[in-house]
Amino acid sequence: MMCSTVISNLGFECHPIGAELLRIISPFTFCDDGEHVGAFVKEINGKYLVSDRCDALMNMEARGISLTKKRIDEIRSFISHQGAELNDRGEIVSWATEETVGSATSNVIRAGILASTLSIDWHQSVRVEKFESEVIDYLYHSSLKDNISLKSNVLGMSGHNIVIPVTVNTEVPKYLFTSSVKQGGSWNSAYSLLGKLIDLKNANATLNNRYVVVDSESIGAQMQQLSLLFNEISHVLPFAKRDKWISKLAA
Repeated sequence: MMCSTVISNLGFECHPIGAELLRIISPFTFCDDGEHVGAFVKEINGKYLVSDRCDALMNMEARGISLTKKRIDEIRSFISHQGAELNDRGEIVSWATEETVGSATSNVIRAGILASTLSIDWHQSVRVEKFESEVIDYLYHSSLKDNISLKSNVLGMSGHNIVIPVTVNTEVPKYLFTSSVKQGGSWNSAYSLLGKLIDLKNANATLNNRYVVVDSESIGAQMQQLSLLFNEISHVLPFAKRDKWISKLAA
């Protein structure tokens, strides 16, 4: 099997591995990652099996994403419209003839890219949850350790229950939220938090007890923009400066 058979019009890298297997490497990379999306082409009884050999799913797992059945089903449904399928082994695959092997290779690579786009919010969720856990751990090892409670429910103006990650049990309880946004990445989680903060403020505009602990290391140079998003409805606390604000939370 010749590389020209597969990629004559694709412009991808092609590397023969033995007589019946090709490794195709595209110039495209997985989301939030520098790893190139590719595929393997194997000739089997005159037909061609194009597979990513689980690269897309393994890339997600390597980034700390938990691949639940719901997420697997979402990926499977999403890529089914791309001329490829996700099999039970976690491979993105497509069968082809010699005439269609080029387009099948493109389909598998495109499906890998699209599957990766689904993981952006999932990866963000992992980062958000990890940062929240880091903040909670810090608080439990601080002077506030005996004065905090977790996962309280407060009714917003909309009528929805809002989960407060950390409540500092002072005379007027202080509600602590966390925000971890990657510099140059999606701000969806920050916008979602903004909606919760507004809902809380609208429920009781006289209270000014909302705090957002920001992952200042992750947001980097965009710290000022993120602070502007929150500072009219909450107190913004950069986690990098926690030694300066921790005592104020106890007041």
